[in-house]
Amino acid sequence: MAGHRQDSNGNPSAAPGPRQPILDTIVRGVQDLRIPANLDWPAARLHFPDNDGQWKFSAVLVAIMPRPEPTILLTRRSSGLSEYSSHVCFPGGRPAESDHDVGATALREAFEEIHLAPGSIQLVGCLPLHKTRKRNHAIFPVIGIASDAAGWEAAPAEVEEIFEFPFTALLNPDLPRQYADGERAGSWYWADQPQDIWGVTAVILKSLAGLARAASPGSR
Repeated sequence: MAGHRQDSNGNPSAAPGPRQPILDTIVRGVQDLRIPANLDWPAARLHFPDNDGQWKFSAVLVAIMPRPEPTILLTRRSSGLSEYSSHVCFPGGRPAESDHDVGATALREAFEEIHLAPGSIQLVGCLPLHKTRKRNHAIFPVIGIASDAAGWEAAPAEVEEIFEFPFTALLNPDLPRQYADGERAGSWYWADQPQDIWGVTAVILKSLAGLARAASPGSR
């Protein structure tokens, strides 16, 4: 678990330190998409005209750790869950009645799953809606920059492992690939990783990589 830094009132500090240019470019790129994290759920559902009433809307938190080499926080779900057990994913889930917007859902779910304090995340916006047609999930990836005081701890009923996915892997265009055959045929995955990163998680990372590589002159 990462260490916590507190302000004068004893609360976790939410102010991130100086950001690398690559993070500023990602922030600008996300904001240019004009899908704000404070998009309320009724508007979110109406915003996408192809919703035929069958989609199950949810939000996930794509939390970026502003380290000297930035990373992205990922989890491996509990093997005891009835859906997506043992899958690598971002913390997130379906909206609760108390969630006033997409960002609130992502922050609440992250707190419930990995005890990541909402005040330690600066939300900057959302990537476009990602869909999993096999189970009709429509997912808002909410992008947030963590403060250097952010800490986390797995809720065992939901999460078995928390790990950080490095930008060195995110920026490597040779790593996102598609399965050619088998039951995962056509699905994207991230090659040469110690964890099994595939499906919609890999697609969301691939979308973020498109923004991140724009800030890296040395990337291919």
